[in-house]
Amino acid sequence: MFAAQPNPTPGFAPSADPLPSLAQVMSGGIPSAIGKDDPIGTTASGIVKSIDAQQQHDIDTGAPKFFDNGQPMMQIVVHIATEQHDPMIPGDDGVRAVYVKGKNIGALRNASRRVARDMPHVGDRFTVTYSANGEAKKRGWNPPKLYSYELQPNAAQLADVMQEPAPAPQQPAAFQQPAQPVQPQQPVFTPAQPPVNEQQIRQLAATGRSASEIAGFLGLSVAQVESALEPES
Repeated sequence: MFAAQPNPTPGFAPSADPLPSLAQVMSGGIPSAIGKDDPIGTTASGIVKSIDAQQQHDIDTGAPKFFDNGQPMMQIVVHIATEQHDPMIPGDDGVRAVYVKGKNIGALRNASRRVARDMPHVGDRFTVTYSANGEAKKRGWNPPKLYSYELQPNAAQLADVMQEPAPAPQQPAAFQQPAQPVQPQQPVFTPAQPPVNEQQIRQLAATGRSASEIAGFLGLSVAQVESALEPES
């Protein structure tokens, strides 16, 4: 039976060359972009071939490393295609490994954010520089090496992103006046005309009052009063 293959780490681009070549295996694996004896200021640059997160291993025993709380010590491994060619490595294709761990992970994160990246992507140009030494954790220990990083995003990938159509902005809904409630029509009432009492009109006329005075007193029109005062034929 074959051993189960580890699942790829979520969030990282799958490796284009997940396994070292035969020449690399025979030569001892993929060389580091910056060797352990290289001085401060040494730099290496190349195109990202793959990027992955791996657990660190003890150099002497090869056992996986853990923190005191049981959490695994992780590192980011970036393979870059460089112009380096070691004549001592037969068939050297120039691929070099960059191991990012400890405080250097924060430096790589900041370098990615400066170019609006979440991490280095396959096809990006990746430059690493051995910039300084940190403080040794214990007396007699070697100080940790500090690196600086620079990313140049893949121009073709950025062009594809720029050509993607932007979502159409949503048009605001047209403002509509709220419908006014329909007011029920009020019935029009015509005030009833007071009844014409011809006898009363004649009695008032007999006292010498004019037609207009009688009309105002009884709430009638002058025409009604005059009509009542006309002699019967």
